[in-house]
Amino acid sequence: MRAIVFLTALLLTIGVVQATEQCINCHKSLTPGIVADYERSVMAEKGVGCLDCHGELPGHDDPSVVTHYGNRITPVPSPKYCERCHAQQVREFMNSKHAWTALIGPFKPWYNDLVNQGKLKAGEAPTEKIMRENNPYGDLRSRVTPLYPASGMMDRLGLREELDGYGNILYCLECHGSAVIVDDEGKIVKGWPNNGVGRLNPDGVPGSCASCHTRHKFSIEEARAPETCGQCHLGPDHPQMEIYEESKHGNIFFSLEDKSFLKEEDLTPENTPAPTCAICHMSGFNGVPTTHDVGERLYWELQPKISTPQWYPANLVAIGQYSPDEAKAQENRKNMMQVCQGCHSPRWVKMYFDEFDRVVEDYNKVAKSAKALLYKIYEEGLADDSNSLDEFPEFMWYYIWHHDGRRWRMGASMMGPDWAHWNGIVDTLMDKYGRLQAWYDTQLKIKKLEAMVEAAKTQQVSETAQTPEKSQPKATPFVGLPVALAAMVWIALLVKRRK
Repeated sequence: MRAIVFLTALLLTIGVVQATEQCINCHKSLTPGIVADYERSVMAEKGVGCLDCHGELPGHDDPSVVTHYGNRITPVPSPKYCERCHAQQVREFMNSKHAWTALIGPFKPWYNDLVNQGKLKAGEAPTEKIMRENNPYGDLRSRVTPLYPASGMMDRLGLREELDGYGNILYCLECHGSAVIVDDEGKIVKGWPNNGVGRLNPDGVPGSCASCHTRHKFSIEEARAPETCGQCHLGPDHPQMEIYEESKHGNIFFSLEDKSFLKEEDLTPENTPAPTCAICHMSGFNGVPTTHDVGERLYWELQPKISTPQWYPANLVAIGQYSPDEAKAQENRKNMMQVCQGCHSPRWVKMYFDEFDRVVEDYNKVAKSAKALLYKIYEEGLADDSNSLDEFPEFMWYYIWHHDGRRWRMGASMMGPDWAHWNGIVDTLMDKYGRLQAWYDTQLKIKKLEAMVEAAKTQQVSETAQTPEKSQPKATPFVGLPVALAAMVWIALLVKRRK
């Protein structure tokens, strides 16, 4: 029996090797860079062949599998294909928001509709059949929602249906992940190329391991480098990369000539001269086990309008069937503090997180106040909430929570004082909230002046009706006219100042 098993395994190995040689011989001329990366990879060193990753999985329905020079392969391996060798990593990844971020972000309204219509179960990823029958890209173009912030002005200007806009995968979907759709023959017709971390794959398994372990090198060293995280975690709304560069951690890392410690199988405080994003959030370090759930060591949710403890479970975040889990968040904080204590004293770590928590609480108070002002503006009829992103107060509220407020919180979380202060609390309060409050005050003055003008007009009509035409003094001007003219000039100046 053992002999049969051995011979079967040997024949399969020979088949994979022969197929890999066939692939390499062809792709050396077609895609030499891919072949070179593969030949330098640990995968090649360990004898992992092309079909081990791209070959059809027995018993797994994947509409993207096609016959390619005698082999059944897919060009879009989902995490399900990686699971054969990396079961624990895939399980952790599927528990993270990374795997579901296309549905938490750009495709959230579309996904919610499918669940509400009973076409999908809550927390279930869409299959290719669902995606083909319910076009997610057409849905993106049809929506006016803060998830696609420019859609509000597109709609107001009459450009929403003219522009490809958010139906194009080179915007949000580049990082969040596209929906990969194939035709009846398995040919990809939309959503490719894309390595977004929450990509919706044709086999119904979300995510892309290649977002961090880029193909075909699949380097752990590369995945541990800050630049890998920085491909998505940067910019005005979540500038973790820029914050890291400013921080003492980043300062030390980028000053190092020797970064070979990123190759280490086991990272320890003794062999790690500077932490990276992965070391703090994912790597096994100082007794805390490795995880591919990037939220596993976080207490706060820093991206929403109001910060709460971490949301769980990740696959239900997209439809709002989640809840802040205080106990789990406390456990996360404990793990992060243990990581920090590999290099810092317990007292240092505790005092830092105490300060950070106070920053988040300050932000929450400001955000709640700004949100209340926005709803007051709606209630008083000064803005219309039917299009949530086409008027000045809505722009200011969006920037308060989605840009400046995130920089305020995130800068404090990662030792980026310039981001926490100038790009954070100052821009939130002095710029966005300050302008929102000034706009509101101006609108109240304008309403008061408009009321004065209307009162003056009413007075003129009343006096004209009560005074016989023959007895009206010809040289006596209408007493309300100068007041009305002055009020109109004042309104014009206020509007000009507001602009």
